[in-house]
Amino acid sequence: MPTDATLTRYAHQWGATAVPFTGDHPKAYQEHHPQVQQAHQHLTQSAALRSLMLLSGPNGIGKSHLLGHWRDQLDTRLYLPIAITQASLSHAGLLSYLARKLGKPSGTRSTTLMHLEEAIAELGDTTAVIILDEAQNYTHAALEEIRLLLGIDLASRPAFSLILTGDDYLLGGLRLRSHRALYTRIACHYHLAPWTPDEITQLLQANQQAVGLSDNLIDTAAIDLITHASQGLPRTALQVARAAWIAASQTKANVI
Repeated sequence: MPTDATLTRYAHQWGATAVPFTGDHPKAYQEHHPQVQQAHQHLTQSAALRSLMLLSGPNGIGKSHLLGHWRDQLDTRLYLPIAITQASLSHAGLLSYLARKLGKPSGTRSTTLMHLEEAIAELGDTTAVIILDEAQNYTHAALEEIRLLLGIDLASRPAFSLILTGDDYLLGGLRLRSHRALYTRIACHYHLAPWTPDEITQLLQANQQAVGLSDNLIDTAAIDLITHASQGLPRTALQVARAAWIAASQTKANVI
């Protein structure tokens, strides 16, 4: 893999302002993708209603990117987003991590639960939005702890909004009897489908334009190969395009 200095030299070689196809540049295009806009609407509604939403889709479709951008747009006067990406946490570890995120110490399970209840009460009208990424990797015990936390105060609405993200099979897994109690709480499920070839092509073009390159950096045959190889996954398309760009740069070519 070329070093950062080599990649920068390649970018200058092409007359680009930065390395293309990194996924960092075409955010504006990805954010205007119809699926992304619809997902944002469902996420915002779920946060406002303190409900449970499931966001699913294949690896590489952009779930984490989408959630990160949406989380950054939340009004901090109204919401406190807490993203947990360590799906390997045990049920006790998950409670302790959540307590620390809320500014409370952890201890025994009963102590940690008491601190969590205090922290949520102290939020007042501010809604905590807990995001569990890669939820299909959590143990049943960990997911059950989170479900039980939703009902800390039985006399009022849920204590927080819960957003679960995961692969396509996550919904099926939650339908199982062991997860039935959590499954019945899902108020909204939004599935991110693979992108069309035209959408992948537009993504590649947006990447080129973002670093000052023309749209014809990649010839038609190469675009067809990249869109086919990506299987509609934006991350895969960018990875393949970047590898092709590096290979072309090594031969001092001016087109992929």
